[in-house]
Amino acid sequence: MVAKEDKALAGGEAGGGGSVALGKGAWDCDKDCEIPPEKEAEVFEEISTMEFPFEGIPTVPPRKDMDHMTFFCGGCRYRVTAYPDWTAAKVKQALWKGGIARSNKPPHKMHTPGLQSWEDLTLIYAAQQMENERQLQDYHVPPGCSVMIAIETAKLLSGKPDPDSAYWN
Repeated sequence: MVAKEDKALAGGEAGGGGSVALGKGAWDCDKDCEIPPEKEAEVFEEISTMEFPFEGIPTVPPRKDMDHMTFFCGGCRYRVTAYPDWTAAKVKQALWKGGIARSNKPPHKMHTPGLQSWEDLTLIYAAQQMENERQLQDYHVPPGCSVMIAIETAKLLSGKPDPDSAYWN
């Protein structure tokens, strides 16, 4: 696994600088490691049960883990400990420390400078770009939120999707 991670961090695999391709993969920023595909449903609490059935059909129950938030970046889900009373800057720093830079594409595929520091990230919730000094709760982000975006600010400012984005398909 170490050789694969070294190759991924060097940008040697398709789909980006990490071992994930667009629309695939998950990363645990607290442990700085990949979440295996077979564990994703468990980690992200997406296993349907009969706890709250709908017309006899199992459904996914409400989340219980309110200590972790999930951010989508470059087709990968990044799980990180974060709370609504944290500032956007603190969350960005936790994502950076946990390995979100692995979402950078290999240099020959980059159309922007890439993530060079946590300051290159923009966090988005409910179409609102979060300011560094403001707390997530100012944007009404609930505990355990799993539907946020982390995007390279340069990509956001360019106003256009990547040339290899699914947008063009």
